[in-house]
Amino acid sequence: MKVLFLDIDGVLNSRRTLIAHNGLPHGFTPDDMGMFDHAAIGLVRDLCKHSGAVVVLSSAWRTHHLVEEVAVGLGLPVIDRTPSLAGNRGQEIAAWLAEHSAVMVYAIVDDNSDMLESQRAHFVQTSEEEGLSYRDYVALKRILSGEDAGYSHKALFWEEV
Repeated sequence: MKVLFLDIDGVLNSRRTLIAHNGLPHGFTPDDMGMFDHAAIGLVRDLCKHSGAVVVLSSAWRTHHLVEEVAVGLGLPVIDRTPSLAGNRGQEIAAWLAEHSAVMVYAIVDDNSDMLESQRAHFVQTSEEEGLSYRDYVALKRILSGEDAGYSHKALFWEEV
């Protein structure tokens, strides 16, 4: 199984979309849907379609929306969400992976850098200002195909800035 751990804020919407649409989405109503970056959603759909990856929500949205609601709202193959733990997002992803041994390949896309060092090669950090870029998409595609390691725009939390 291939899995894409997906954050939403800073990936499928951004400061750019906030300014352009005068707000951020909080759900999947028609008005909310207009505030998402539909090019970014399309890139994630393409990643899933061509790699065979399914999506696991690692976003804070997982605590306010049902998995099925996000799957239908965004048109993505969302199958689950990471647990909410008293730690960082990397620890939540590690806990989910520990419970799902069928995962052969995974990628993480997030604008926040709170991942574990062991997840570095699987991680692509987006820009909060711009959201998911084509460069991010290419890096995720390579990770999901087993070709290459990820990259980040900023230092990960264990590195000195």
